[in-house]
Amino acid sequence: MKKLIMVLCILCSSLFFINPIEKLTYANDTNKIHQQTELTLEQAKELLIKYNDKVDYIYQGDANEFEYLKSKNLQGYVFLPDVDTDIGYFVDKQTSNIYFFHPSGYLELVK
Repeated sequence: MKKLIMVLCILCSSLFFINPIEKLTYANDTNKIHQQTELTLEQAKELLIKYNDKVDYIYQGDANEFEYLKSKNLQGYVFLPDVDTDIGYFVDKQTSNIYFFHPSGYLELVK
């Protein structure tokens, strides 16, 4: 009976050593994701086309050309759909998120 309890204690304590190793591996996998290259202009436009392929998108400039985006330290590309509207799209080149955008300061994540 004492041997059984000791074996169980050893097995349980070994689980505590295995779990942190898995977390460390997961952290390394996460770091690899963050090392991906930034989105190019062409890739950003492809994302918009996947979002809505019924319109064409006209490149308007990068985030440095728009004061609101520049003040928020965002990096990415601004596109205007080739339709009658004043709301464009901002594609964040770090996260690949697409936002509705207007230079006046309107920025909302597309759902």
